[in-house]
Amino acid sequence: MSLNRQLQAIQVQYLEKLPQTLTQIDSLAHRLPKSDPGDENWQQLGQLLHKLSGSAGTFGLPALSAQAAKLHRQFEAALLVDGDSYARECHLFISEIETLDTFAELDGIPAKPSADAQDEGSSNNNRPLVSEVWLLEDDADLGSTLIAHLQAFNFSARLFTSFTDLIHTFESEQPEVLILDVLLGDEGRSTELLEQSSMLTGASSRLIFISAKDDFTIRLQAASLGAEAFFVKPLDIPRLITRLEQVTARLHAPPERVLIIDDDELLARYYQQLMINANMQVDILHEPDRVIDYLLQNSPDIILMDLQMPDIEGQTLAAVIRQYDQWVGLPIIYLSAEDDPDHQVTALNHGADDFLVKPVPDQHLISAVKHKVSRSRQLLELMTKDSLTGLLKHAAIKESIRREWGIAKRKSEIFCVAMLDIDHFKQVNDRFGHAIGDEVIASVATLLRKRLRNTDVLGRYGGEEFVVLMNNCDAVEAKKILENFRQRFQELVFTSEEKQFSATISIGIAEYQPGSDMDADALLINADKAMYTAKETGRNRVIVS
Repeated sequence: MSLNRQLQAIQVQYLEKLPQTLTQIDSLAHRLPKSDPGDENWQQLGQLLHKLSGSAGTFGLPALSAQAAKLHRQFEAALLVDGDSYARECHLFISEIETLDTFAELDGIPAKPSADAQDEGSSNNNRPLVSEVWLLEDDADLGSTLIAHLQAFNFSARLFTSFTDLIHTFESEQPEVLILDVLLGDEGRSTELLEQSSMLTGASSRLIFISAKDDFTIRLQAASLGAEAFFVKPLDIPRLITRLEQVTARLHAPPERVLIIDDDELLARYYQQLMINANMQVDILHEPDRVIDYLLQNSPDIILMDLQMPDIEGQTLAAVIRQYDQWVGLPIIYLSAEDDPDHQVTALNHGADDFLVKPVPDQHLISAVKHKVSRSRQLLELMTKDSLTGLLKHAAIKESIRREWGIAKRKSEIFCVAMLDIDHFKQVNDRFGHAIGDEVIASVATLLRKRLRNTDVLGRYGGEEFVVLMNNCDAVEAKKILENFRQRFQELVFTSEEKQFSATISIGIAEYQPGSDMDADALLINADKAMYTAKETGRNRVIVS
């Protein structure tokens, strides 16, 4: 969780600096006709293009990354040209350089950040993307209710009551997620609908099925179509929205961060470029004895390690890494020319998760890394996140407070901690039951994810209490963001046995100023006191300590 948020924060910084980088590249390129091959201008331009080809793909700009990589190859070829051809190659190269802005725009990044891109709830242009969700449901009342819930949680939702209409629209545009009711009354039995749904599986849209009956045959068919989930009516709407959050989060997940440990520099660079082109973020370490120092400063998702290196064997190095509690679950894959099955098994017994024999097919390597990272992230979420809300558990959020405070102190940045508590929650449980109470709690979590910044760290502190960590954010801005969330939350309508009600929330904020002697524990205490002040002064408000 923390790694994802840190990478998203880095992405924001990267996008802010990108226009300056493109301008610098363009300026250096225009100096080439008056420069000698290999001089300082050439060296600096080569470095910038190389970095851009890797970093742009890492930060979700594949078109720009591919063009920068192409230009870097042209750049290296131009170094070999001399005489009259040199000036011609320089001018051709300059005309190609001028296309970088166009490729950035293809990735959705304007040459300069737009002031209009600010959101009402945040001064930072790093809000979650609005995901497009389509719902196929012939029960108009249920469909309208679901659409209202989805829109309340910032999904862009569209209702279809006819499968025919859905297919017709799908031919020209597709959503990120499709929710399909497989028992439509006037369009045939569920099995027939599922068979027709197979035409949707070739697209990139993720599928979630809902049904009025829990039938194993239907579940098998749904699974064969690649269903992400299967929900039975009456729908548990918080669970459905939480699963939607998980599905869309995977679609917008940060790039896989890979560490390669290999003494073969050329091969390591090849693997690095291969994975960068697959939108991964890749570092290379040629000195195995530096791995612990690297891991203490970085947080890779996976390690690719040569088994046979001059000074140390890969299996011994893996065993050393496993001696540290924090890296017991870090995926390690051996890359080696060793094809003896007995030797492979011996190596795997020393702490690795997989063994790939060189030469490894390109797509095989990419698929193996992505699968291992995806599975590792899922397991990490199960260990650190609350099952009802998907937010960090009590212990994990307390650890995050100390870590984020430490970062703020080291960087001399402002840092805010907020405590949130649902007002009169006991009355909700007593009057409507614990199932509805869980729905309210889950709704707080989902709305927090949708209304706050990507860089904010969210946790369920216990019961109906929540914690929000807001790095590089002062109390004024934090109050503005959380006030927007508070207003949105009180607008939500919950239903229990045809009775409708709303809930409110009280929020307290504590601010850390650079140079202050306030530590992480004191910040949390102050936020808690501010929250209770909000309770005592009328509830449903935001108070800054």
